[in-house]
Amino acid sequence: MYTAIVYLIAFGLPPGVKFSLLIPVSAVFILHEWNVIRLPVPQNRWQVPHSWVSGPPMRNMAVWGLILGAGILTYIPHIIFHLLYLYLGFFKDPVHGLLFGALYGFSRALPAAFFGILRTIDSRIIELDRIPQIRQAGRMVNGLTLLLFTAYLILRAMG
Repeated sequence: MYTAIVYLIAFGLPPGVKFSLLIPVSAVFILHEWNVIRLPVPQNRWQVPHSWVSGPPMRNMAVWGLILGAGILTYIPHIIFHLLYLYLGFFKDPVHGLLFGALYGFSRALPAAFFGILRTIDSRIIELDRIPQIRQAGRMVNGLTLLLFTAYLILRAMG
């Protein structure tokens, strides 16, 4: 849905204009992820009710796919998700979109996996008061992901 809307709005713009829109937004949100500045992230804090996904597996997959796949109906705390959809809408480049989507997923999972591994080593490491540390680690990793994405955009714009 996101990608189709962006494509319909921007299909006539030259690539240079698209890069000049996407690069500064991506770069400034690195500062946001690293808590240098605060910026609003387009998101909806609504979550899929448990009753919607407590049925047969095929129905559950359809519900998750339709709601989460839309990309704008649930809580997405990091801007990189939205920038990936903008990138796909601008450049219709599904291969790179898939790679950056995988990088986004990896960057979201890495902090929780890291602290989960630490917990298996010592059960006192993860307590409820450590959840903010996991969130902060997630922001740092997502900032690094944005840095990679921004560098890619700059290199692609130059060549």
